[in-house]
Amino acid sequence: MKIFTPLIFTCLFVLSQSLTAQDIHFSMFYSSPLTLNPALTGAGYDGTFRAAAIYRNQWMSISTPFNTFAASFDIKLLQDKLKNDIFGVGGLIQTDESGDGKLTSTSAMLSAAFHKGLDKGHKHFIGIGAQFAYTQNSLKWQQLAFPDQFSGTDFNLGINNGENFAKSTLNFVDFNLGILEQSTFTPIVSNMIGFSVYHLPLFSKNEESFLGKNILLSYRYVVNDGLRIKATKNFYICPNFIFMYQDKAQEINLGSAFEYHLPGPKTETILSIGVWDRLGDAAIITGGVEYYKVRVMAAYDINYSQLKPATDGRGAFEISIIYTGIIKSKSLNYPILVPCPMM
Repeated sequence: MKIFTPLIFTCLFVLSQSLTAQDIHFSMFYSSPLTLNPALTGAGYDGTFRAAAIYRNQWMSISTPFNTFAASFDIKLLQDKLKNDIFGVGGLIQTDESGDGKLTSTSAMLSAAFHKGLDKGHKHFIGIGAQFAYTQNSLKWQQLAFPDQFSGTDFNLGINNGENFAKSTLNFVDFNLGILEQSTFTPIVSNMIGFSVYHLPLFSKNEESFLGKNILLSYRYVVNDGLRIKATKNFYICPNFIFMYQDKAQEINLGSAFEYHLPGPKTETILSIGVWDRLGDAAIITGGVEYYKVRVMAAYDINYSQLKPATDGRGAFEISIIYTGIIKSKSLNYPILVPCPMM
């Protein structure tokens, strides 16, 4: 096993050099709003500001786990001056470690969005958001084992690996753009739908090869939709959907959360469970609770793809926390709809 594990990793790495890279993803995509759509900056929640964090651990059952983390903060500004509109700004940090951390990607992003109110009742909004990102990818290739370093029984990292690495870090700046439409049709039904494009080049093309090859990071297109239905006084049904496409790779994730609101003397407690399917890959079970505007969610992926014989169905685990706060003001203008699970 000591022999085959480095060989497998090496083959996957070399293969990846001939392909354009794919972005990170979360099963609970709604728990990381600023990675879902830049136009969600300042939107999708009742309050003045929102702080969110999410952690994903994947493939622990078959290798060193892949770890992904994202944290964001966004706030609505000029609420006293914008009577029917919303202006939001925010920031996001995300990092992804592939396996043992020899391949790492870290990004820092700044977002801004403007949402135009289409009526005085705060029932319909359309907005646009922009996101500026700085990304650094690093590879500890000196710690990788390659076929030329195989001695017949083991790998000797002191032997020349026979590869032509041009660099160990890649840095680039890119630009993400999104639009979002929010509507409260009735006191019972509301909806939020968005479209976004990632990795629009600003100053230069975004290269993704450590071997000096002309391999570029492809655009990523995202469509997201969330519906909120008040079935009874305390029970909500909340279907959600996301479609992502990047360089012939696509992901479709759909399902629904079910929320029960328990009234309290000062604040209500919200209990949430959900079932989702990432088509062709995994079934996703979610659960969580919200109390005093703090929502904690967890998810588990049950893998059923072609990797199932190796994973035995064990995919990924995620946990997230979102806090929504209110800064008291004479006038609070924000969308009243919040497709759940709460963004």
